[in-house]
Order: sequence, then structure tokens, then C-alpha cells
Amino acid sequence: MDSSGDESDEDVRCIQDVVGVVVALYSKKKELETLKEEQEIENLEKNFHYLKFNHFRNHCALIQSIPGAVEKELFVPLEVVQKVEQAVDSETNAGNMKFSSFEQCVIFLQYSTTGESVGCISRRVGVAKSTVSSVIKRVSQAIVKHLNNIEIPSTPHEWRVVEEGFVQKGLMRCAGTLDGKHIRIKAPPNSGSVYYNYKHFFSFSMLGLVDANRKVLFLDIGTPGSLSDSSIFNRSELKRILEEKSTLPPPIHYTENLVFPSFILADGIFALTTYLMKPFGRSNLTREQLHFNRKLSNTRVRVEHCFGIIASRFRIMHSCIELMYADAVELVTALVILHNYLMPSYDGPLTPVVESAAEQFRNGKEQREALMNFLCN
Repeated sequence: MDSSGDESDEDVRCIQDVVGVVVALYSKKKELETLKEEQEIENLEKNFHYLKFNHFRNHCALIQSIPGAVEKELFVPLEVVQKVEQAVDSETNAGNMKFSSFEQCVIFLQYSTTGESVGCISRRVGVAKSTVSSVIKRVSQAIVKHLNNIEIPSTPHEWRVVEEGFVQKGLMRCAGTLDGKHIRIKAPPNSGSVYYNYKHFFSFSMLGLVDANRKVLFLDIGTPGSLSDSSIFNRSELKRILEEKSTLPPPIHYTENLVFPSFILADGIFALTTYLMKPFGRSNLTREQLHFNRKLSNTRVRVEHCFGIIASRFRIMHSCIELMYADAVELVTALVILHNYLMPSYDGPLTPVVESAAEQFRNGKEQREALMNFLCN
């Protein structure tokens, strides 16, 4: 009895050992099959990315070879794209990229003009998001370094040319129109509410002075969105230039007895001075004040048109820019530079004016009243 029981236990143990080996072999087989499947999937993904990358390169070569295709695909004239391409080529480390300079321009402009995310561009091109971000940063830096055309007038003649541009369009004579715009971004790390603006999103500010042709003459960009436009202006280089008046043209006679200095136009948030005219407040206005406000607004709206054109052409301005803060600032600066290349400049003759050696008004309030009376007569 005891020996037969021992044999039964031994048989059970043998069967268990055999089953354990079979299960282990089956598990190993499944593991190998899963590993093989994962490797096959990984190879397929690599091939898929490789095919997308090759398709992108072929697409770039195709639009380069077809006349007019660059502007249709990238929404920017070929001449401007070629300028950007040359700027990218000028960078000493341009050869370190897997993309040609033209391909980098395509990625940059697709991101900027379509408003698509970095992830969407990376999936289309077949490269990592970090690679796309690196290309955008590289092209932005090249544009800002080599193509910067945001130049505030530096001589009395250049300021007169700006004023003449407004006069030729039947607008109020001024040295430019000033306004700000918020650029939506992701909150920088450890920034708290510094970049949180009154519109309830995170942003940095762009303060610009614009001429009659909607070209940007001065740009102050990158200030946290929690600060107002007037605060930015008060510590800007533009205010210093307007206050010093060393490069501004002399005051001119509007009539025999009425002399006005050069001034810019802005909205009601800015302080009224002799070099900055703004509209009257909105309540209890006389007919003359309403007329003055309309004339001023018809001219000042040029800066809003400018910002609207930039945002319409480069639709990333309508989205939340998901780049690092410094890269986002450089990107928007680069887009403003490209915008300037796409807008015309006034190169006609100057209307003869009679200049005066001295200013007539002690403060902005007196000057605005006199300007209102002049415009209403």
C-alpha cells in the first residue's frame, strides 16, 4: 500500500514537472512571438517615418521646380522665401541639419502660415517634434539676424517720409500709429501669473509703431502680458526718441498762425502729450470732439489693420504658440520682419511745408484742442 502511494505521488510530481515545462515553453514562445511582433511593428513605423520623410523631400523638390508653386504652397512670394533661404545658409551651423535650407524654410512657413501644432508638422514630415522645434528656432534666428528691417526713422527726412505717407492717403498727418497686441503662449515655467493678462490667458505683449502702408517701424516685444501697453511704452526706446526730439523734424505751419510738431497717434490708454495724440473720452462729447475722434480713429486703425494682416497671413498668431518663451518671441519677431517685406513703402515726393523754429503749445491738452478746431474748420 505504501509503495503504490509513493509511486502515485511520484507520478503526480512528474506530470506537474512536465506541465510546468510545457507552460514555460509556451510562455517563452508567446514572449518571442510578441517580441517579434514588436520588432516588426517598430520596423514598420521606421519605414513609415522614412517614407513620410522622403515624401516631404520630394514634395519640396517638386514645388521648387514648378513656377508659382512656392507662393501657392507657402503663401509667401518666392523672392521672400529665397531671402530666408539665403539667411539660413549664412548660419555657420546650417550644414548640421538633416534638412536643406529650403526644406527648413518650408517647415518654418508651414508651421507659421497654417497655425498647425508642432506635433502635426512632425507627423507629416516624419521627424520628431524636437527636430521641428529646432528648425523653427533656427530659421527664426536667421531671419532676425540677417533680414531685420524693423527700423525706426533716424533722421528728420525719414520722419517726414512717414508723415507724407499718411497725407497721400488722405489721413491725418502723423509720424505713425501705435498699439499693442497680446501673443498667446504656454505659461513659462515658474512664472506664476506674470504672463497672465486681463483677457484671461497667458501671453507676452507686442507694441508696434506702424506707418500708412502698414509696415512696422518700431517693435517692443516680449514683455509679460500682465503689463499694460502704456507701461511698455513708458520705458521704451520710442518714448525716449520722441521726448528727446533730436531726430524729429521741426514743427510745421498748418496755417499761418497754427504750428504743430510731429506726433504719433494712439488709443486712450496712453498719456496725452505734444508728441502723442489720443481721442477724447467717450462720455459727454461735443460734435467737434466726436468729429476729431473719428478722424483720429480713421488714421490710427492702420496699426490694427497691420496686426490683423500679420495674424491672417501667419495663422500661428491665432493659436497658442507652444515653443519655449524665448523661441516664441523670436518667431513672432521673424514674422513681423517677413510682413514688412510683403508691404509697400512710400517713395514719392514730399509735400512742401513751412517749418517753424519753435513749438506753439505747452502741453498735449492745448495741442489737441487746437488740432480739433483745425480739423473741424
